[in-house]
Amino acid sequence: MSINKICGGDNYTFNDKSMTISMPISVPRFPEKIIFNDYDLSLKMTFHVTLVPIGELIKKHKIEIPNFNDLILEDFCSFVNSNKIELIKYRNEFRFVEENDLRSVVIMCDVTNLDIFFKLINEKYNLNLETSPTHVTLYILPDKGGIFILDSEDLKNKTELIEIPELSNYLK
Repeated sequence: MSINKICGGDNYTFNDKSMTISMPISVPRFPEKIIFNDYDLSLKMTFHVTLVPIGELIKKHKIEIPNFNDLILEDFCSFVNSNKIELIKYRNEFRFVEENDLRSVVIMCDVTNLDIFFKLINEKYNLNLETSPTHVTLYILPDKGGIFILDSEDLKNKTELIEIPELSNYLK
């Protein structure tokens, strides 16, 4: 797996294994470990907001457009040249996420212009993709990864809203 900087700068990356466009970010200094629902979860070493999970969208929506991955990468870089996608804020909204043998805790966040980008690609490619719920995976099981949250259906089915006061305190 390699993660490469894209669009001629440091603001966005592309993971060529999962075919995902992300935005690297920093988070408040959260505790290194938490226990939630009897799971020992560890703070990740690096953080990003998944912006366009191309590979997962192709799978879920059975997109058969040739070179879709390359086309979206090109569209994305062209779009962000004049419409920066940036972190606005972290919401005081933590969610516990479960899928198969994976468990994680994420914090929801708001970014600029991503909804406009999804509208653009929906029109251009005659699709009906929902803007992915923007979040940052904070905690994962040791030696495991995060879990994609592609749309409101995933948000409803894979996640539950949780309260972890010691994490909320870091946002004040």
